[in-house]
Amino acid sequence: MAEHESQMPFIRNLASSGPFYTLSLPRIFLTLPDRKLRMSSLESLSTFLSSRSSLSDIDAQKLWKGLFYALWMTDRPIPQQRLATDLANLLFTLKPACTIPWLRAFWTVVGAQWTSIDVYRLEKFLLLVRRVFASHVRLARERGWKDGDVEAIVGVLAEFPFEKEGDLRKSPVGVRLHALDIWVDELEREEALKQPEAENFVKSLGDVVIALKRCPVKPVRARAGESYEDERLPWVQAVSGDEMEEDGDEWGGFED
Repeated sequence: MAEHESQMPFIRNLASSGPFYTLSLPRIFLTLPDRKLRMSSLESLSTFLSSRSSLSDIDAQKLWKGLFYALWMTDRPIPQQRLATDLANLLFTLKPACTIPWLRAFWTVVGAQWTSIDVYRLEKFLLLVRRVFASHVRLARERGWKDGDVEAIVGVLAEFPFEKEGDLRKSPVGVRLHALDIWVDELEREEALKQPEAENFVKSLGDVVIALKRCPVKPVRARAGESYEDERLPWVQAVSGDEMEEDGDEWGGFED
């Protein structure tokens, strides 16, 4: 990455004047309050990312750490919402070989920084997690729900927010519970629950979630069980339909 720094005009004096942040790359201009400058920087970053044929885990994590603090420094709800959406959409500027390292880097950085987020900033980072989670589903959809892509994308989620061994250093409880709160919402929003082609993706993700009922973290076990029984999911609808059919088959006695 170092040899490319002179070619990255969107990066200067990276992310924060706060004591918690150190990184060899300079600051991303997205941290500045000027919206035009922020958008120009975002466009430059998109151009840079789209030009990469490969992306190492370390380079992706450095970029996501800068982006994390870009959102950290952004005030007011509307700019925060726009930036969270724009950051999630960076995934779709990447070449296919770079997408999984980019997603893994996001969860790595969020997991490492989550416990440092104060209550006043929490909502915008919950939104960022929601937007990036949705981008996983949309990526699978845009790639035609192909088995190889489904396996890779679900694999990222199984490694981080839905990790079943309870490694809280990799994925804190707050991240896990939020992911369990939103996964069905985002499947619905991205129309995965309506498309027959998405059946394998939905089932694979459901398998990962239900496996969390064996997670050593008690709140995760409970939330996983609750979310797996969401009435919007196909296996819940199938059971409900069978029960209604059985009720309809019951003998109601002789008619008058």
